[in-house]
Amino acid sequence: MKKWIAGLTLCSLLLVTACSQSGNENQGKPAGTDAGSAGNETVTLKFYTNAKGEPGEPMMNIVEAFNAQSENVKVEHVALVQNNDSREMLQKLDVLSSSGEAVDVVLMNNEGYVLERAGNGMLYPLDEFYDANQIAPEDEFYRNPKYDGKYYGAMTDASFWYVAINENHLKEAGLDKPSFEWTWDDFREYAKKLKESKDGRFGAYFHTFGEYANLIAYTDFPNPQLKEDGSLLFDDPSFEYWFNLRRGMELEDKSVRPLADVLAAKQHWATDFMNGTTSMMPIAMYSLDEAFLNDASYPRDFNITFAPLPRSSSDVEPGLTSIGGSYLSIHKNSKHKEAAFEFIKFATMEGATLSGRIPGWKKADGKAIVTDIVGDKESLVDTAALIATLFDERVRTADTSVISVPYQQQLKKVAEGGINKFLLDDVSFEEASKFMMEEGHKIIEANQ
Repeated sequence: MKKWIAGLTLCSLLLVTACSQSGNENQGKPAGTDAGSAGNETVTLKFYTNAKGEPGEPMMNIVEAFNAQSENVKVEHVALVQNNDSREMLQKLDVLSSSGEAVDVVLMNNEGYVLERAGNGMLYPLDEFYDANQIAPEDEFYRNPKYDGKYYGAMTDASFWYVAINENHLKEAGLDKPSFEWTWDDFREYAKKLKESKDGRFGAYFHTFGEYANLIAYTDFPNPQLKEDGSLLFDDPSFEYWFNLRRGMELEDKSVRPLADVLAAKQHWATDFMNGTTSMMPIAMYSLDEAFLNDASYPRDFNITFAPLPRSSSDVEPGLTSIGGSYLSIHKNSKHKEAAFEFIKFATMEGATLSGRIPGWKKADGKAIVTDIVGDKESLVDTAALIATLFDERVRTADTSVISVPYQQQLKKVAEGGINKFLLDDVSFEEASKFMMEEGHKIIEANQ
C-alpha cells in the first residue's frame, strides 16, 4: 500500500509539472487560439467568401501568395455561391455557423455586414491580435468596423466613391471637368446641360443601391442612419435636400431615368452608362473592374473621366467622400485564431496589393496600383483624372462612428423605403420622414 501511494504521489507530481510547463509555453499567446505557425504541425484555415475560388480572382491571388510563402499555415477557400452574391453567401454562412461548422476566416463586402455579425456573436474581436502585433488599426486602415468598442474587421480593399462621366458627352455639352469645388446643386445643373446637349439622353443615373437614398449621409456623417447620440438621422436636413434633389431631377429637369423605370427594367447598374444613354453616375471603385475596364462585356467608343463626389453645400470643405470596402474577420468557431490573424495581416497589409484593387491599407502606393490596374487600357479611362480624384491631399472620409449596431442593414433598408415612397408614391417629405422615423424606431425597439 505504501509503495502504491508513493507511486501515485510521484505520478501526480509529474502531471502537475507537465501542466505547469504546458501553461508556460502558451503564455503570451492570444486567448482562444492555437499555436498557429509557432509549431511544426500544419494548420489549414477554412476561408469563406462570395467568390468562386477560381485562379485570378482578387482574393485568390492573395491566398495563392500566402500559401506559397507560409510553411505552417495554409488557406483553403470554401465557395458557398457561384454567382458572387454576397447576401446569399452570408445567408448560407449564418446557417453553417449555427450548426457549428468549422469556419476560420470570413470575407464580408461591407461594414454593415461586419457589424451585423459582430452584434449577433458570430465573430471574434481582433483587438488582442492588433495589440500582440503592435498594430494601431486607425493608423493602418481607412475604415475600422467597431462593435461595443472592439474591432471586428480588417479592411482588404478600399472602394472610394466618385462620379464617372462620359468624356465625349462632356465635350459635346461644352462643360469642363468638375473640380473639388462643385456641389450637388452643380451636379444637377451639369445633368440638365448634358441631357439638353442631345435628345434621348439622360444626364445622370441613380441605381437602386441603398446609398442612393442619401449619398450625403455617407460622406458627411460617421454613420449614415444614426446620429452620434444613437438617435435616428432620418430627420436631418440633408435627407430633405437629397429627396427633393432626386424628385426635381426626375420630374422638373427630366435629367435622370425615373426610379420607377429603373426598378421595372431590373437591369445591371452599369447598363445605361456603358451604352451611352446616360452621361454621369456616382459610383464606387468596384465599377472599374466590373465595367469600366471590361471592354469585352462593354465595348464602346468613349473615354470615361472622373470627378470627386460633390459637396453637400458650398459651406463644406472640399474632399469629403465615402469609402466602402471589404473586410476580413475571424469566426468565433475557429480553433486556429492566431493562424487566422496571420493570414488576415498578410492579406490586408503586405499582400493586399496582389488583389488588383486599391488596398484598405493606407501605406500602400495607391497611385502605382491604379496605374497597374488600368495597364494598357488608358484609352478606356482617364487615368490622370482618376488618380487626382482618389489621392488629392484634400480627400478624406468621415470618422468611424462611435455608434455601431447589429441592425445597421435594416436601417439602410428603411432609408431605401423612404426614398421609394417619396419618388414612387408621390408623398411629401414630411410623410416619408415620418415613415422612416417610425420604421427605424420599430427596429431599435425590437433589438433592445
